[in-house]
Amino acid sequence: MSKKYDPLKPNFRTLAWMLGPSIVLLCTYLIWPIIESFRLSLFDWNGLDKSQKYSGFANWNELIHDSLFWLSVKNSFILLIVALLIQIPLGLSLAILLYRGGTRFRFFKMTYFFPGLMSTVAIAILFKQIFDYNYGLLNQVLQSLNLDFLMQDWLGDKKLAIFTVALLVCWQYTPYYMLLFLAALNGISSDVEEASAIDGATNWKYTRFIQIPLIKGAIVTAVTLITIGSLKYFDLIWVLTAGGPESSTEVMASYLYQMAFKSYRVGYASTIASALFLIVFLTAIFISRATRKVREA
Repeated sequence: MSKKYDPLKPNFRTLAWMLGPSIVLLCTYLIWPIIESFRLSLFDWNGLDKSQKYSGFANWNELIHDSLFWLSVKNSFILLIVALLIQIPLGLSLAILLYRGGTRFRFFKMTYFFPGLMSTVAIAILFKQIFDYNYGLLNQVLQSLNLDFLMQDWLGDKKLAIFTVALLVCWQYTPYYMLLFLAALNGISSDVEEASAIDGATNWKYTRFIQIPLIKGAIVTAVTLITIGSLKYFDLIWVLTAGGPESSTEVMASYLYQMAFKSYRVGYASTIASALFLIVFLTAIFISRATRKVREA
């Protein structure tokens, strides 16, 4: 007697065939490198020799007392705070503007997203010329407008450089969150807007009390993505300043790169990578718990 097919009963063989390749790739390219980083953090190794000298927790002890590492942590969190304060409000404002404009603002949708289409390396090279103190376009424009007092060494001043870099990062990535918020706004039923109009709600009240609460899930997602992305950011900063001047724009990822590929201290770089993973992981958990009430409200 043949068994009766039950569509609700899981077929483990089918699940294994479907999920097996994904699990193998996940373990190979995500889980194993994390485990290997923690393992290498216990060794003194230059990345070239076949032998790896076991050093215990010496790398971790050095990391705890490494002032340059903690400066890179500080700069990473400055980048995060600036990104949150600019990208969320600006991305949301642009999304609402484009949503209100409808098809009339189709051209601006393309224009606003243009920074997101450019190569990060190309952006860094371009703005390195724009921010140049002597020949850069920005200072020349300020000088032509008789605003010489606003001229700055945007990338050469160690107190200003990290904020210059942070603003450039915001310029590049705000369009992504604009599209995220715009998609969420388009997902709101038109019946909601019609009902609010009947009740006499103005555009401002509709946006403040209806639209924004309805897309809070997208806002929380954007906050999480910005948090993770900012703490492990590397490419634009490395091309633009290489962590200078005087390590004022050094972030955790760039410091890791320098230890691994310039100082050939792969063991210590693995320690930095492990610490970076822990910091990003714990910060993401904190953000998730902090925004839980927002999601559930």
